Amino acid sequence: MKRNNIIGIILIIAVILGLVYFVDNHGTKERETVKIGQISALSGFGSDIGQEERNGALLAVEYTNSHGGINGKTLEMISEDVSIDKLKVTSSAIQKLVNVDKVLAIVGPQWDDTASIAVPLSRDLKIPIISPNSSPQVEEKTGSDYFFGTFYSDEVGIRVMLKFAKEKGYKRIAIIQPANFGFWKYTADLMKNNASEYGVEIVSEEYGTDFANTDYKTLIAKAKQSNPDAIFGAYEELECPFLKQARDQGLDVPLLSTESAGTPKALKDCGRALENSLYYSTPKQDGKYKEFEKTYIARFGSAPLSPSAVTSYDAILVTVEAMKNSKALNGATLDSTTSNGLTSARDAIRNEIAKIKFTNGSSMSEIAFDQKGFVITKDDAFMVKSVKGGEFVEVK
Repeated sequence: MKRNNIIGIILIIAVILGLVYFVDNHGTKERETVKIGQISALSGFGSDIGQEERNGALLAVEYTNSHGGINGKTLEMISEDVSIDKLKVTSSAIQKLVNVDKVLAIVGPQWDDTASIAVPLSRDLKIPIISPNSSPQVEEKTGSDYFFGTFYSDEVGIRVMLKFAKEKGYKRIAIIQPANFGFWKYTADLMKNNASEYGVEIVSEEYGTDFANTDYKTLIAKAKQSNPDAIFGAYEELECPFLKQARDQGLDVPLLSTESAGTPKALKDCGRALENSLYYSTPKQDGKYKEFEKTYIARFGSAPLSPSAVTSYDAILVTVEAMKNSKALNGATLDSTTSNGLTSARDAIRNEIAKIKFTNGSSMSEIAFDQKGFVITKDDAFMVKSVKGGEFVEVK
């Protein structure tokens, strides 16, 4: 055989062996990586909270990988930017994570308006989704066995706020909400349904039509006629313009709110003006939360202000626990290129989440879900906070 032919054959064999090595190792890398999706507002309205949710989720991913991953596999998180002022991208973001990135589960999205779009998609795509910041009302129209929530019960928080109002002597409360749908209507209904038990009368209800419209003067003028002792409303990061307009019109009474208040933006924009003006119910931060907070500060340079940072952290850890318990991943090789393999794995993970009793969380001592898929919340899970000395502090 001629020398040139021998060299040619050797080169061909080398190329074949190289391709085999690449394909084998590439496939091995795919099989050794478990992908999970994460959705929150990374820009736009609510991004200060959304970024904290992403950070909390990232901490949980890093914790998981530093403790052996998922049965030896590395956990990879893929984030998508979705906010309520970009509602149209909710569906495409979820479709991308499921069909292109081939994630096994998703943590998110943020708030009820985006979550209400995610609920039917979780059912139709058969993808387990755990939202760290939505309420059970998102399943009122369309239920899904694949949708869960790790955020505390808002009704428990509303009752804590009503107890606070009773102690302060706020017997007449006017509801002024930026919009009459989603989380705004949900929390207003909770306030109305529970008020009489605490000797509180709802003396006025005023609702805007568009949360993006920050001109509240008409709503305030109507509510002022009822002479309220306090106002109830959920303004997320818009407490500053609302309180300023209320004072300008002579309605200088406290604003009672939900955990959606107390944002970094509000503290930065009008921290001093919020003192003795803003009171809001928010989940207690004790137990393992302090360890979470310490790690968060070390990683990102400041403490999280949104309680959904830790519920996002726990949503990842709950999903990881479900993955570890899942027969689809235990001792098995998941081929992420096979649709049947993905479907069976997602179903197995969903089943494990539904029955889980997770005791290693930082948001509460035990995380378990009710029949609707939302975390069971104890009556003492909330506290009241306000602003003092330029910081958000608990009201004793």
